[in-house]
Amino acid sequence: MPSNNSKLTASQARAAARKRTLGALETRRAEERAKLERRLEAELRVMEANEANIAEFLQADSELAAAEAELRVITERSAKAKATALAAIAERIGSVSGAADLVEISAAKAKTLLREAGLSVATKKATSSQEPTPTPATPDAATDETRTEPSDPAVMSA
Repeated sequence: MPSNNSKLTASQARAAARKRTLGALETRRAEERAKLERRLEAELRVMEANEANIAEFLQADSELAAAEAELRVITERSAKAKATALAAIAERIGSVSGAADLVEISAAKAKTLLREAGLSVATKKATSSQEPTPTPATPDAATDETRTEPSDPAVMSA
């Protein structure tokens, strides 16, 4: 059976070839368009996921900043409380280094702690008008402590 192309004129053959070429181009364009649309959809999903991750990160960052601020306040309060207690001990003992030894920190750290809290590093020396400093326990002192003496004035007068 002879082909249809043999019966066509030259202009008809060119028109048919153009039509086939245009059809092939349209098919190729449609395939490329579909491919680009799929790629665009994938990129859009990635962007949406990134936006969600960024929002989550910003929320976590905000929560972390709030926690850091809260921790800083707690730490400052704690340092102030430590310094106040250290100052009270140093006042009773008469020296910052002695107080530092009691709380098992270095004298330099104790002085820095007091300075940072805005408390005085200088302490008064113990005078005779102040309470006497406790003396180390001796065996005799231990026996004196075991005796019970009434400390209530009403009991003492009876």
